[in-house]
Amino acid sequence: MNQQSRTPKRRRIPRKVWALGLAIVAAVGFYAWKESPLGPGLTESKIHNILVDAMATPTNAPGSACVNVVGVRPLPTDVYTVFLQEQDKIVQALIKHELITVKRVSADGDGSPPKPDEDPDDATSHMALTEKGRTYYTDGQALFGSKLLYTAKFCAPGLQVGKILNYTKPGKNPFDENPNAVSAVKFEWRLDRTTADWAADPAFYPQISGFPSKDQPDEWETRHIMLERKDGVWGLGDRPYTIRW
Repeated sequence: MNQQSRTPKRRRIPRKVWALGLAIVAAVGFYAWKESPLGPGLTESKIHNILVDAMATPTNAPGSACVNVVGVRPLPTDVYTVFLQEQDKIVQALIKHELITVKRVSADGDGSPPKPDEDPDDATSHMALTEKGRTYYTDGQALFGSKLLYTAKFCAPGLQVGKILNYTKPGKNPFDENPNAVSAVKFEWRLDRTTADWAADPAFYPQISGFPSKDQPDEWETRHIMLERKDGVWGLGDRPYTIRW
């Protein structure tokens, strides 16, 4: 007698289980979208993630995490040697850590060596970035009295973002013509000497002042920054540290 082989019955998943699974996937997807820069609103965790991503680029750091060489036009450039001599401690430290090169050149601006009879007030040096220096450099400007001067600005790596202390409800800034939604955020930040690389050199103190003190290792700096929703994406505004609220 031949025995027919039994075909195992496939167990059907109830519709309610399918519906619950889809609802969970949809909820997770919605939460991820809402918390991403593409989501329309702002939450503390979303702001924190935006700032952590932004501060991974050193040149987005607050000004007190950066060092300036005043009187230097966008690099590479020729600059009066006397400007560099007045800031010799900073300039030599930048050279030592291989962020810039400085070479004396003729005041004629033709790149030739300096002439022996040049007036010291006309002496010129050529400043350029190294490959390492490009990561930390941005053009800057500094206001001295009523004068606005170019600066070569170098910002420290390894910046940490702490708590989001408060932020304004997203909306149009009433003090300018920018049509985008913006939010003024107050946040904690600091530098860590173990990850600050060249910026931990004491030569850059007090310009770079974002390190916790020895007697208060858990202290944080605070700063305001502007977030902006541009083309449907939240991120740093064009001038993130210019708060006009």
